[in-house]
Amino acid sequence: MVNGVRFEDRLEGASNFASWKFRIMIALRDNELDEFVKKAVPEPDDKGEKPQWMKKNNKAMKMLVDAVKDHIVPIISKLEIAYDMFKSLESMYEINNTSRALALKQQLHHVKMIKGETITAYFMRITELRDQLSTIGHTIESKELTMLALNSLPSSWESFIQGISARSKLPKFDIQEESRLAIRGIGQSSINEDIHVLASNSLKMKGKKGYFKRKKDEESNATLLADVRLRQAAFGYLVF
Repeated sequence: MVNGVRFEDRLEGASNFASWKFRIMIALRDNELDEFVKKAVPEPDDKGEKPQWMKKNNKAMKMLVDAVKDHIVPIISKLEIAYDMFKSLESMYEINNTSRALALKQQLHHVKMIKGETITAYFMRITELRDQLSTIGHTIESKELTMLALNSLPSSWESFIQGISARSKLPKFDIQEESRLAIRGIGQSSINEDIHVLASNSLKMKGKKGYFKRKKDEESNATLLADVRLRQAAFGYLVF
């Protein structure tokens, strides 16, 4: 039985060509047919070897046809060699990935934290662009992502940026499952904790200071706590 690419992973165009290519090569290798798409395997002159060659070539062709969506089938339907089919798909969709990669890299180098955007949402946008580049075969070094992310933060994050930049070794830009959970944890429980701290501090200040002075201290305390929460979220993406 031939094990090919899953129905939902079939080639649909340039958008998923890199991941599709990776999957189909594994499937072909598993069936000992990868040599028929890596290079042109000529039809043997020996009549005794021809049936085996035809069987393998046809099997590889069938795997390729079954691994693409219907609108792509006409592109390879008139070809009779598995290698020609594969090269035709490469020339059609892999070249297009170059312009897509350029567009994604441009977006990545011009990404900015939007006013009112959370640090989590900002880092997620960078992560998504990195992942899109990865799917078409373009890897961005983690340190480069860290520098891009830091350079695009607003001036209010200057102390955070300086603290990271002062380290002898820049952290890697990566979001692990533990970090996701930690970031999600900065939710209602954290808000309740903040309220508790603020309430405690307010009680301590009550009767000891004038109203306006007390109000100023409360606002300062709230700002500080919010600042700490933001930086906790940021550290969720930076691996030291």
